[in-house]
Amino acid sequence: MAPPIATDHDALRNLAISGIALAMIQSSALTILIYDWLLTLEKEVTLVWSSKWSLGKALYFLTRYPPFVDVLICLSRRWVPNKDSATHCPIPVHIGFWFVTVGMHVAELILVLRTWAICGRNKWVLRGLLFFQMLIFLYNAASLEIFLRSIVWLGPELPGVVGCLILSAPGRRYFSIAYINLAAFELCIFVMTTIVCYRRGRRNGSGLFYVVWRDGLIFFLLIFMISALNVMVMFAIPHEYSIVLTLFQRVLHSIATGRILLHMREEVSRKCIAFTIGGGQQSGWNTTHEKNSKPICFAHDVTFECRDELTFWIGGESQECSESSSSNSTL
Repeated sequence: MAPPIATDHDALRNLAISGIALAMIQSSALTILIYDWLLTLEKEVTLVWSSKWSLGKALYFLTRYPPFVDVLICLSRRWVPNKDSATHCPIPVHIGFWFVTVGMHVAELILVLRTWAICGRNKWVLRGLLFFQMLIFLYNAASLEIFLRSIVWLGPELPGVVGCLILSAPGRRYFSIAYINLAAFELCIFVMTTIVCYRRGRRNGSGLFYVVWRDGLIFFLLIFMISALNVMVMFAIPHEYSIVLTLFQRVLHSIATGRILLHMREEVSRKCIAFTIGGGQQSGWNTTHEKNSKPICFAHDVTFECRDELTFWIGGESQECSESSSSNSTL
């Protein structure tokens, strides 16, 4: 059956307003993403680009830059004139939302590995969290496909109507559970992080564990808030707004996990202080040195911070500090 076509003047006007409003709201997600990238670019260049390749560095790039592609794909049918939506809308929306779903689970993987690292790289913690995450991903993937296949798009081109508009989406109730799953998983991660950081932070007196806990709290509150809003959107407002906040959830995942990695690397880098052999002190991540200078790490920082379980996968050491610690240089 062909999708219904709105003929009433008021209905047509409402559809036109909805199309413009959705385009503006979802485009603001891209604005937030670009703005945050500009704010953190200097730290990124200093702490990530110049560091050795590690699992943390690879995951940083995988969570930081693909959202630009995801968001642009999802917006590609938002600012163009409405044509035959039933033919032209499903392909970019399907591709975009699969990218969004996979990207959010890549961001969750960063939190899994961070939790595993602060738990002393306990293999049972890793296996349990990965199993939990895999179950959530399988359900979310299945519910996403049900939701996308259930969408009924606006019919042939209508004057004044912009972009792809959803007339109905019966499967959105199933997809709403995906946001509840993410919030539950975040709660589990945050509780584990709080317990471990409290115990190890008290024992070691390290600011790194405070940074991990603080960022974990902020991430949990952000994701819980946006997940709750997405669930309310799925149940309480008209069908055409079903996906209005999905891009925001993707963007917040990217921004929050990217900042988590940057803050951990920044805290680790503070423990590596460069000294010249001649006796002068230089700070942190130096790019220029005197001819006879050699950056080295304090011995206790090598054993606790620069070689801590957390830095095993996030990286964060400068090339010089890594070389000096490997040759057992101490002050």
